[in-house]
Amino acid sequence: MKTNKLIAGIALAVLTSFSSCVDLDLEPLGRATAGKMENEEQAFLRLAAVYSDMKDFRYTWSTIAFGDVLSDDATYSGSDNDAATFTLMENYQYPADHNEILNKYSQTYQCINKANLVIRDFGAADKSLFKTYNRDQMIGEAKFIRAYSYFELVKTFGAVPLYTDVLELDHKRLGRSKVEDVYAAIEKDLNEAAAILPSKKDIDMATYAGRITKGAAYAMLTRVCLYEKKYDQVKDAAKKLFALNEYSLVDDYKFQFLLAGEHCSESILEVNMYDSRTLGAWNVNNGNRHVLMSMPRNLTIGFGVAQPTKSLAEAYDKAGDKIRKQATLLSSQEAVEIEKAAYGEVDPLTGDRTGFYNRKLYLKPGEREENRGNNQPLNHKLIRLAEVYLNYAEACALTGDEKEAKIYINKVRNRAKLADITSTGEQLFEDLMNERHLEFGMEGFRFFDVVRVGWGPKVFKNFKQGAEVLPIPQIEIDISKGEIVQNPAPKS
Repeated sequence: MKTNKLIAGIALAVLTSFSSCVDLDLEPLGRATAGKMENEEQAFLRLAAVYSDMKDFRYTWSTIAFGDVLSDDATYSGSDNDAATFTLMENYQYPADHNEILNKYSQTYQCINKANLVIRDFGAADKSLFKTYNRDQMIGEAKFIRAYSYFELVKTFGAVPLYTDVLELDHKRLGRSKVEDVYAAIEKDLNEAAAILPSKKDIDMATYAGRITKGAAYAMLTRVCLYEKKYDQVKDAAKKLFALNEYSLVDDYKFQFLLAGEHCSESILEVNMYDSRTLGAWNVNNGNRHVLMSMPRNLTIGFGVAQPTKSLAEAYDKAGDKIRKQATLLSSQEAVEIEKAAYGEVDPLTGDRTGFYNRKLYLKPGEREENRGNNQPLNHKLIRLAEVYLNYAEACALTGDEKEAKIYINKVRNRAKLADITSTGEQLFEDLMNERHLEFGMEGFRFFDVVRVGWGPKVFKNFKQGAEVLPIPQIEIDISKGEIVQNPAPKS
C-alpha cells in the first residue's frame, strides 16, 4: 500500500529532552520543549519524538543482532572486524561493555523517558488545545510505545529498573524491579492504550499509516502474555483483534516484505522509513539502516552483516517449504546475478561466510537509495497477523484446545502451500515451534522463542546456563553505585 511517508513518517529526534524534537526535513512547526504545551503542533512534534526511537538503528538493530545472530539462524559476518565484534556473543560469552548491548539499553530507556514526558504533560494539557488530534489517543500511543520498550528490555535483560515517571537530571536511580512487576506495567499500558486507540477502519491510512492502532495493542498483548505463559489472556487478546475484522493474511507470503506490500492487510504495525532529503548519517536519518547492514558486501553498498546460515536453509528444505525459503533467503549466486543484470560488471562479493543473505531486507537496484545508503525506504515490520495466529495457536494448544490450535497454525501453513498439521500433544507443540521458526525466519524471533520455552541447551550449540538474558551494560552498573546488580555470567 502506498502512503505519503513524509506525512505518515515519524519525525526524527536525537535528544533525550524535547528541546529539538522536530522532523529535520521540514520547517519547525513549534517549539517542542518539555513542560506546558502552547499549541497543538507542538504536541504532535513531541509525540513524534517518542516514535523516533522506534526507527533509530540503535534501538532496532538488536532485533537481528540478538534475535537471529544469537540463534542458529545467522552469524554476524560482514568485515573481519564486524565478525570479530560478535565472536564472544555468538559463543554465549556476553561482554557487559559490548556496544550493541549498551545501545539497546540506553536507547530504549531514552524512548521510555520521552513517553513518560508525553504521558505526564499531555495529561495536564487543556483539551481545548486539541482540535485536529485526539489528546487521549495520543497518550494511548505513548503508553503503547512505553509498553513495547519495556517488553524489549525485560525479554533481553530480565529484571530492569521500572521508571514510569519523568527522569530529571538529578533523578534517583532505581534498582531492578521484579520481572513480574515490569510485565504488570506493560500489560496495564497496553490495556489502557487498547481502550482508547482508534481501529484501523476509523483512520485514513494515507496519513495515519505507521501510527499505533487498537489492533496493535491487542496484538502486542498476545506477544507479552505468551512470554508470561498467561495463555487465557493470549486467547482473549487475540479474539478481540479477530473481532475487529480488519486484518487478513496476504495470499503471497513474500509480498508483505516488498515495497509494494507495505501496510498490507497482514501488517498490524510497521515503522515508516523513507529517504530524507537532507539527512544521511548512520544515526540521524529516516531510513531503514538494516537494509544497508544486511545487503551483500562490496557487491552492493551493503555491509553484509547478519548472514543467514546453512542451518536455516536446511530447516526450510526439511519441511519442504520452498515459498518461505525463497522469500527469506537470497543466495550469493542469485545476488550476483541480480546485480549483474542491472549494472553489467560489478565488484566482487566479499566477506561471504554462509552463501546466503536476508532477502527480507534486500532492495534491488532501482529500489534502494545508492547515494545516502542509511536512508533505505523499506519499512521496518514490527507486528504481523501471522504472529497473532501462531501466538493464539500456541495458547490454545497449551490449554487443551488442540482443534482450535490446528485451525490457526494451518492457516499459516496453507498460505505457504504446506499440508495441514494433524499431530497432538508434545508433537503438536514441537510442530508449532517449528512453524514459528519457518514463518519468522530472519525477523528476530528465533533466539527469544527458543529460550522462552527452555530449549536453549538442546537447540543451540555451546549454549550456556544463564545465557537466556544479556548483561546490563557495565556503565549502568558502575553509575548505579550498587543499586543495580548484574546478571550472573552464563556458565557451561
